[in-house]
Amino acid sequence: MANLKYRAWDKKLQMMLDVSLIDFKKRVSVGEHWKFSETNFMNFDEIDLMQFIGLKDMNGQEIFEGDVVHAYSEGASLIGVIEYFDNAYCIKSKNGIYNSLWTNAECFEVIGNIYENKELLKK
Repeated sequence: MANLKYRAWDKKLQMMLDVSLIDFKKRVSVGEHWKFSETNFMNFDEIDLMQFIGLKDMNGQEIFEGDVVHAYSEGASLIGVIEYFDNAYCIKSKNGIYNSLWTNAECFEVIGNIYENKELLKK
């Protein structure tokens, strides 16, 4: 069985949440703010929900949708955002091109996310 994990960006407070419960019927999630350790019910329109992609980076950090990663292997290097595209998780490069994830997850390093580190995606 797949290990489904989610996190969410709180649009109002501008901070990340650990998601502990999702009710898709009621369109709410229960999340814990990283900084405050408070648990809150959040409507889907108040958050951006991101799924764990099932891989960890070279430092053991879980990789989620919306993470900015540095991927490299044998002379090739790419910085981009993890997105779900065409039925697979991909790295969307700064120029908007989708690149398939390389099979060796040790070649990835999470260097930020699209909410807290927008500067990493500037051309």
